[in-house]
Amino acid sequence: MTDTTKLQRWLDLIAYFVGRKHPVSVDEVLEHVPAYASPLETDDAKTLDATRKMFERDKRELRAFGIPIETVSFTVDASEAQEGYRLTRCDFYLPYLRLMEEAGPAYESGRTSGSGAGGGSMPGVPTLEIAPEEAQDAREALDLIARFEGSPFVREVSSALRKLAFDLPLGDTAPTLFAGRPEVEELRARLAQLTDALLARKRVRFGYHGIYRGERTEREVDGYGLLFRHGNWYLIGHDHLRDDLRIFRIERMEDVEPNAKSPETPDYDIPETFELVDWRQREAWELGGEEAPLEARVAFRFPRSLWVDRNRFGELVDARPDGSSVRVFRVHQVDPFLRWVLSQDGEARILGPAELATAYRDMAAEVAALYRRR
Repeated sequence: MTDTTKLQRWLDLIAYFVGRKHPVSVDEVLEHVPAYASPLETDDAKTLDATRKMFERDKRELRAFGIPIETVSFTVDASEAQEGYRLTRCDFYLPYLRLMEEAGPAYESGRTSGSGAGGGSMPGVPTLEIAPEEAQDAREALDLIARFEGSPFVREVSSALRKLAFDLPLGDTAPTLFAGRPEVEELRARLAQLTDALLARKRVRFGYHGIYRGERTEREVDGYGLLFRHGNWYLIGHDHLRDDLRIFRIERMEDVEPNAKSPETPDYDIPETFELVDWRQREAWELGGEEAPLEARVAFRFPRSLWVDRNRFGELVDARPDGSSVRVFRVHQVDPFLRWVLSQDGEARILGPAELATAYRDMAAEVAALYRRR
C-alpha cells in the first residue's frame, strides 16, 4: 500500500468517525482507518508505538481545527467500561439554513428541526430557520467584523458568508475591501496566536514596550479575554510579573510565544468574577495598566460640568459655587485623553500635572495650525 498524505489520513479518520453511530475504541480506529491499519500488520513494537502516536497527533490537530471529536466512556454487551471516541453528525455538520417565510406549515411550531427535516438535508443534520431580518443582521455583522483592522477572524467571516450565500438568497456577497496599514498582517498573525492560546487556556510570553518609558520588559500572562476598543486590540489577563490583572495593547507586543507544553491541558482557569464587558465600557485613556496611571486634574465650566457628572467621567474632587467642578482622571494613555479634553470645545481646562497641560497646549496648537493650512 502506498503512503497516504496527512490530509487523506485526516479525511479517512473523519469519515470513519462520522460513519459510526456509537463510540469506537482506539483499537477499532487503528484497525479500520487504512493509514493506521497497514503498520499494524507488523509485530515491531516501535512501529506500533509510532502508529498510536500518529493517531493521537492527528486527533489533536483535528480538534485544533474545530473538529469536535469527543472522548467518552462506553461499554459493549455489559462489559467493563472503556474509553473511546465519537463524532456525531449534528456536531460535525453545520445545520441547513431556511428562511422562515419559505419554511411553510411544517416549520411554524419550532425554530430548529432535526434529523433530516427539510429539502435535501442529511439524516441526523438539523435545519435551522432564520427570519429574513435575522439573516440580514447576520450579514451586516459579518461585514462589520471583516472591516476591523487586524481582525483575526477574517477567514471565519469569509467561511460564514459562504455558508449564508449557499443556503440563503442574500444577494451580492462580495467581500468588503479594506485598505489596512502595512503592519496589519503582522498584527493579525499575533492576534491569531493569542486567540488560539486563549481558547486553549495556554499561558503566553512576550516582550512588551510600555507606554511611558518605552523600555521592553518580559511578560508572562494568563489571558482572560481579547478586546477591540477605539481602533486597537488589547489582551487582558493575569500578569505574573506584576501578580495582578493587566491590559496590554497588542501592537506593543513582540516575540509572542504561547506555552507549547501539554497542548491539551489548560495552564489556568479564568476567574468566575472576570467580566469582559467591564472593560468594554472603559474609555480609551483608561485602557492601559502595565504602569501606574497618571492622575490628571481637569476643571469643567458650568453647564458642561453637569454633563460630565451625569456620564460619570472621572472622580469629583471639588464642586464650586458657580456650578463648575474639578475632577480627577486616572490616565493610562495620554494622547486619547488629550484628544477627549480638546473635544470639549474649551469648556475643560487641565490644571495638572504641568507636563500634561503643556502637552495639551501643544496638541491644540498643532490642530489649529492644521486647519489654518486648509
